Amino acid sequence: MKETTNRIFGLDLIRCFAIIIVVRNHSSTLLANVFPNLPRLLLPDGVDLFFVLSGFLIGSILMQTLEDKKTINLSIISSFLKRRWLRTLPNYFLFLLINVILIHYGLIKGELNKYILTFLVFFQNFYKPYDFLFWESWSLAIEEWFYLTFPLILFLFYTIKPYSVSLKKILFVTILFFLLFPLIYRFFHSHTSINDVYWDLYFRKLVLTRLDCIGFGLLGAFVKQYYSSYWSKYKYHFFIVGISLLYWTLNTCTDYPHFGSFLKTIYFSIIGFSILLVFPLFESLKKEKIPLKPFAFISKISFSMYLIHMPLLQILSNHFSHSNKIEAFFLYSIFWISLLLLSFLVYTFFEKPIMNLRRID
Repeated sequence: MKETTNRIFGLDLIRCFAIIIVVRNHSSTLLANVFPNLPRLLLPDGVDLFFVLSGFLIGSILMQTLEDKKTINLSIISSFLKRRWLRTLPNYFLFLLINVILIHYGLIKGELNKYILTFLVFFQNFYKPYDFLFWESWSLAIEEWFYLTFPLILFLFYTIKPYSVSLKKILFVTILFFLLFPLIYRFFHSHTSINDVYWDLYFRKLVLTRLDCIGFGLLGAFVKQYYSSYWSKYKYHFFIVGISLLYWTLNTCTDYPHFGSFLKTIYFSIIGFSILLVFPLFESLKKEKIPLKPFAFISKISFSMYLIHMPLLQILSNHFSHSNKIEAFFLYSIFWISLLLLSFLVYTFFEKPIMNLRRID
């Protein structure tokens, strides 16, 4: 299965924004004691950006492969999964082990129990939440289940299709399935009476409730693949609509008591769709014309940053106290410098060498 090696600046930019938003939101706890009134920035969820971007990238690769082969079979699926798993599983299991070791020696908080076995098969948040270790893995479980189920369901639909139905139509039906199933599932469970905290665990962080966000990325890949003229021609129109819709949703519809049902159901669909609408413009930005290419650098190490930042943040918070603004800024600076350095080292000496194995077919 062919994968492009040419980086697209606009997509690196999205990935860079996504990881900075995630890390910034979590690391603000280091400043909370001395800056209790930090301003709330009206930004999308960085994980949602990652989801849509992931769907767009893997969708583009898979759809191009299917068009080249004019079919889908188990060999194509096997090649696709091998490349995905070489990209994600080594880092995931490395940091699962690191989290277990850090918890065992009391360096970070967490609980080790029999349910840790669910992490080995990404079942920790499939249909019910967890809250005892490796908290950031909730999003990775959603992605892994999507990588597995999308090509298999696509293959199933392709196998049982009437003879005259094209691969393009099968792709669209499969994407539509992934957009509608989580929405219907959320509606089915929307009667649950929960507060803000449990909304995050039971709706935002479950596999069965969030697969559609990656699906919107796939929809973007589908439009670009089969309707590229519209994708390029209306990129500015899409961008204005997407930003406006995103701003309206984040600014007016996040008050839980008044928008509880909305937040449990349609909210995630609107967020995913609005993020997708900015992609045509960003995808058209091909080259990073900045010395040293900082956005490409952050983009490359973003996966390692995502996995490292939470245990690093816990270590600094639990073992290094700060009581004034100078100490807080110093600790905050140490956090970011350490995060970038450690992420670079993990990417260079672990992540990248394993990813290079994908070139061997």
